[in-house]
Amino acid sequence: MDFQQSKKLLDKINALHQSISFEEENISSIERDLMLSYIRQFYESFLNTQPETLSDPARNAIKKAKIKKEASTSSAEEYAPPPKVKIPEPVKEIEFEVTPPPPPPPPPPPVVKEEPRVEVPQPPKATPAPKSAPSGKFRSLFDNKEASELSEKLSLQPISDINKAIAINDKLLYVNDLFGKDPNAYSAAMIRLNNFNTMDEARDLLEQFAQSHDWLEEEKQDTARAFIKIVRRRYI
Repeated sequence: MDFQQSKKLLDKINALHQSISFEEENISSIERDLMLSYIRQFYESFLNTQPETLSDPARNAIKKAKIKKEASTSSAEEYAPPPKVKIPEPVKEIEFEVTPPPPPPPPPPPVVKEEPRVEVPQPPKATPAPKSAPSGKFRSLFDNKEASELSEKLSLQPISDINKAIAINDKLLYVNDLFGKDPNAYSAAMIRLNNFNTMDEARDLLEQFAQSHDWLEEEKQDTARAFIKIVRRRYI
C-alpha cells in the first residue's frame, strides 16, 4: 500500500470539501464528480492492499488494473477548483437630513410717538358733611338719652340682627303703626337695616319711612322712638 499516495488523496478531499462547503446549495457537477473520484481512489487504495502470499501473476494483474484506473482519472486529478472571489456589496447611499434655515425674524413694530398728555386740573371734590343729627322735622324721634337705670342700660346692649331682637307682639305693632300694615315692607326694611354699617346710613332710610307713614303723629311717636332705639343697637 502506498501511504504517500493515500495521504495526497486525503489532502485533496479535505481541500475540495473546504472549498465547496461555502456554497452548499450551488455545488457544480464537476466538483461533485471530482469529490467522488477522490473518494473512490482513496477507497481503492485500501481495497487493493493484498497479502504477500499472492502469486506474481495475480500481483501483476492488480498493478495493471491500478495503472489503468490511474490513467483514466489522471485528467480529473489535474482539475483544480477555481478560487472563489467574493463580490463586494454595493455601497449604500447615506442620506443626510438637511435642516432648513430658520425663518427671518419679524420686522420690529413701528414706533408710535405718543403726544404729551396735558393734565387738566380737577376741581376738589366736596366732602359731604357728616350726618351727626337728623333733620329738624324728625329730630324728636332720634333723641338718644343716656340710660340711668340698670334696666335701661341692659336694653342698650348691641345686637347682630334687628329682626331677631324684636318680640312677636312688638313686630305686629311696628307693622301696623310704622309700615302701613304691610309685612312685606317691614321685612324689606329689616334686610336693608341689617346690611348698613352705621347709624348715619340707617337714618336716611328711617326718615323716608317716617315721612311716608307719618311717624310724627301723636299716637305713633312713642312706637317710632322704641323702634329707632332697637335699630340703633345694631350699630353700637
